[in-house]
Amino acid sequence: MNFEVFFLVIAGAIGALTKDVVIDNKLVLPKYEDGSLLLGFLGGMIIGGVVGFLVDQSIPTAFLSGYAGTQVLEALIPKEKKE
Repeated sequence: MNFEVFFLVIAGAIGALTKDVVIDNKLVLPKYEDGSLLLGFLGGMIIGGVVGFLVDQSIPTAFLSGYAGTQVLEALIPKEKKE
């Protein structure tokens, strides 16, 4: 395994973890509720790691991409309208 890829994924995951702490001031633990598995902060770390790898191939950019990764995806995915 290429260590540069490993460090990019870790930097993106740490960026996502940092965002959860800074924005929410807490970490939401994974839980199983109403037949659904809610990943909590682990879901953000997975997304941050993937986005960190896919972006610029730079560790600082991977960190910042991980920080903003979930917000970018939330902006791109259309929200359901509740009536």
